Order: sequence, then structure tokens, then C-alpha cells
Amino acid sequence: MSDTTLVAQFLAVTLFGACFYHSWNVEGRRSAQQWFFIGYIFFLLLASLLVVIGQWAFYAGFLTLGAAPSVWVMIYPALFYLAYTIAKFFVDAENLRGMCYLMFLLVPALMLPVDATGLQMGWWAYPSESIMFLNGVPFYLPFAWGVIGAAVMYMFGRIRKIRFRGSGQLFALMLAAPLLDGLAILLIALVQVFVDALAALFGATILYSGLALLFIVLPLALAFQLPRFQTKR
Repeated sequence: MSDTTLVAQFLAVTLFGACFYHSWNVEGRRSAQQWFFIGYIFFLLLASLLVVIGQWAFYAGFLTLGAAPSVWVMIYPALFYLAYTIAKFFVDAENLRGMCYLMFLLVPALMLPVDATGLQMGWWAYPSESIMFLNGVPFYLPFAWGVIGAAVMYMFGRIRKIRFRGSGQLFALMLAAPLLDGLAILLIALVQVFVDALAALFGATILYSGLALLFIVLPLALAFQLPRFQTKR
């Protein structure tokens, strides 16, 4: 198989730049700097931690900073921003509860094709003993991405509600992001244990049912709950 990591990294930079430009023009310089600077730091550290603990292994062709693919991880704040932008079509951005719920649903839908493509292209592997689907994607991963998406949205939403002077919000986010990384590792572990326990008790059928819930049932339920999410804060 030919080395396509250079193309992947180029696409990551391109998407990052396009989303940053959109954020700058739609939400302003301050919000764009917060989302993409803090987002990059968050995902660079998260990827490094996952590599160190053996949950993620990247192909050597990626440009790296420490243990993480420093260029490729630019795609993750961009994809999370896409989920955030889509969510704002359905609920007010100030509705933190609704935004967290939508991020929980939208982030896995955006991440699963990327996870599966990376496996097929040989860009990375998931050296996990967890039960898997799609030729190597751990069942727990979509649920973990959903939890991380909601947690990131909550971090940004809560800190943006605090009135700091000057660059106070940016500095607060710089302090909060590494703490959230540590919490994210714990949350991923808890999701993995829970999914593996379900598989041991009920088999793979319950896991496919969980994926159907995440990708089909909950989005359909959202369609009937939109008025409530649009009014509640």
C-alpha cells in the first residue's frame, strides 16, 4: 500500500484553515482563536496520551511532535467545529444543554468515517482487546467520541459564559484543556469497560443496538424534541 499520509496531512491542514477562516468571519477573531488554538492543544495532548497508554498507534509516516501526529491532529478541532456549526442550525448556541446533546450525536457521525478510513489506509491501528467492528474500529470508540464532544462543548460553553477581562477566557481555556484531557482519558476508560461488559454479558447484538441508538434512534428523537431544546437554556 502506498504512503498516503502526506495527502491526509494536507487535507487536515486545509480543513483546519477553512474552518478557522469560517469561524473568524462568522464568530470573530476571539472565538476563532479560542476554538482552534485551544482545540489543537487539547487534541495534540489527547492523542499523545492515547498513544502512550497503548490505545492508539500511528503510522510512522506522520509528522510527529512527541508521540502525536502534530499535523494530522489539526483535523480534529476542525471536525468538532463542523459538528458545532451544524448543531447551531438546530439550537441556540447559548443553549449549552442542547449543544452538548447535539455534539454527543454529531461528533461520532463525523468521526466514524475518519476512524474507519484511517484503518483501511493503514494510517493507524487500535491495539485494543475490545470487541471491534468495521475491520478494526473498537465498539466503544463512537460512544467515547460522543462523550468527548459533549465534554469539549461544555468546557467552551461554561468558560465563555464567564466575563474575563482581556484574554482571560483564553488563559482559562489553556488551563482547563489539559485537565479535560486527563478527564477524557478516564471517561474513555469507563466507556470501554462499560461496552466490554455489555459485550461479555449480552454479545455483539447489544453493541450493534447501541450503535443504532446513537446513529438512528437518538437523532430521530431529537426531531421531536427540538422545540424544547430551542427554548430551554
